[in-house]
Amino acid sequence: MSENVLDNTASSVLETGQGESFWLLGDFYSIKTSSAQTAGAYSITEIQSFPGNGPPPHIHQREDECLYIVEGAFSIILGDRVFDVADGDFVRISKGTPHTYRNVGAIPGKMLVVLSPGGFERMWAELGQPGSVNQPPKDDPSSLNRLLALAPGYGLEICG
Repeated sequence: MSENVLDNTASSVLETGQGESFWLLGDFYSIKTSSAQTAGAYSITEIQSFPGNGPPPHIHQREDECLYIVEGAFSIILGDRVFDVADGDFVRISKGTPHTYRNVGAIPGKMLVVLSPGGFERMWAELGQPGSVNQPPKDDPSSLNRLLALAPGYGLEICG
């Protein structure tokens, strides 16, 4: 089946592996629904996170974020609380809440990330390096510096 997209806001079907995909901070991101397709209401991104990986602690000033754990084991920090989550667990993070996650399993984990309103996924795409899940790019030591430079424009605060 090929991607069924009539226009930017039309209904669509994506098969496994479809969607705008890229590598960011050692994980593989695939945008399944962009804010451009939802009139800015939300975005959904699948993240394949590798053992030990996760973003630096941060705060979204504009978006509520939801994480649905498809597979794997993650440690989630919300404010000063730590939660261990795995297959089928769901986490809702209100905007303004300091948070992060880390893949604490021995194998890659997979999660769906819903951001509302949408638009933040554009920062990920801007920072990411194109590639396929089977072909990671070479390490990019400038990624963290570029993240720090772009963050304020996307209402993102990196903690600590």
